[in-house]
Amino acid sequence: MYIGRFAPTPSGPLHFGSIVTAIASFLDAKSNKGKWLLKIDDIDEPRVRDGSVSEILKGLERLGLAWDDHVVYQSQRKEQYQFHINDLKEKGLLYNCNCSRKMINNSSLTGSHGLIYNGTCREKNLKNQTGCSIRIKVVDEDISIIDSIQGEISQNIHNDIGDFILKRSDDIFSYQFSVVVDNHLDNISHIIRGYDLINSLPRQFYLHKVMGFDFPKSSHIPIATLGRKKLSKGHGDRILIQNYENLIWMNALTFLGQSTQNYHLSMTVEDIIQHAIKGWSKNKVKGFAEREIDEHAHR
Repeated sequence: MYIGRFAPTPSGPLHFGSIVTAIASFLDAKSNKGKWLLKIDDIDEPRVRDGSVSEILKGLERLGLAWDDHVVYQSQRKEQYQFHINDLKEKGLLYNCNCSRKMINNSSLTGSHGLIYNGTCREKNLKNQTGCSIRIKVVDEDISIIDSIQGEISQNIHNDIGDFILKRSDDIFSYQFSVVVDNHLDNISHIIRGYDLINSLPRQFYLHKVMGFDFPKSSHIPIATLGRKKLSKGHGDRILIQNYENLIWMNALTFLGQSTQNYHLSMTVEDIIQHAIKGWSKNKVKGFAEREIDEHAHR
């Protein structure tokens, strides 16, 4: 069965980029007669802004994006995350790391994906030391994944990134790790998200593999940019304006390359959704990493 999801971070209100991702993932699930789940990525609690979850839920409801099942919160899954950390430890795949950011900056090479951790702590045996981050040992191998929109994605994690963190020194589970456990717990079969996350794909593929989990099919849609800069919650790029939900839908569909020729502003959101599900095609956004939006489309 097709099971997709939308997983916003509650660090601010929805903006055009996050709405586009929500709509794309919703349409792909519903056009395949599947489920569309909602997961709140609130594991990094210092980034969570008061009131954001309520804003996100109300915004999705106003857009007619009805999720299936109950809302999942990462902050309520810490025990499950720790269980899988312990399991990987027992298999000898993890180690403690006490390297500071400054130490890593001074000792690491910089690759196309940022700093490459050189494995300073891999053989230090710091298992009894507190205040450490936890890294996973990666092997020297080439990983190749086919993304249904962006094509082949290849990487050697060992050479390009190095052993990466699963749990930070402040006891917060990493995005790379938590999302993999979530995919398993929720039986996610398909993931649609923004192109800005595509560099995470090989690491998540690697974690799915070593943990024995099925790897969801991935699709990375173009990110929305304004003046060549990605829209973000932190910059206050709001989108939801009362009574303009149908216009937002039409702008999002246009951004996603979908035909809106037979749409008009007098249509209800429900009518737009039914038309959009029938006409949905991921192929219309293939090959794009980003797309510039009209200055007024996200206001």
